[in-house]
Amino acid sequence: QNESHASSLNLTYEAIKQQQYILAYHQMQKFVLIVLFVATISKADAWGWGECPKPEADAKYSDACYKATQPPSFVCNNMTPDEWVEKALESYPRCCAGDLTECKCPVKDYWFFKNKIDDYCAKVEICEPPAIVASDSSVPSGGSVTFLRG
Repeated sequence: QNESHASSLNLTYEAIKQQQYILAYHQMQKFVLIVLFVATISKADAWGWGECPKPEADAKYSDACYKATQPPSFVCNNMTPDEWVEKALESYPRCCAGDLTECKCPVKDYWFFKNKIDDYCAKVEICEPPAIVASDSSVPSGGSVTFLRG
């Protein structure tokens, strides 16, 4: 009887010891993830995730337009400010018309995209295409900017 009691205590001790190892392992994983996260945030410039390039003084679009259409820093570092505005204007008819079937965004069917796209589209609407000076100084009538409305 003492022998069976001792073996059950030994199994219980081994089970507790194993659970402690698992708990310590998970705590170490969390610690490593936190350290990596803090290191990534603090070294954002080293990873190329610093600030986006600023528009030039003689920029095509308004400052509000550049600010409204600025992509995340890991994207904008590979583009000029004019390129990211032009991409926003180009995607506007496909992604902001309510029907997302033509939208090329790979996450267009996910809830987080659908929750943010309306605000983004409202911001893109403040952008106006650069003025094109006609050689005969004629101004088109109607006042409709069709490409912005899809």
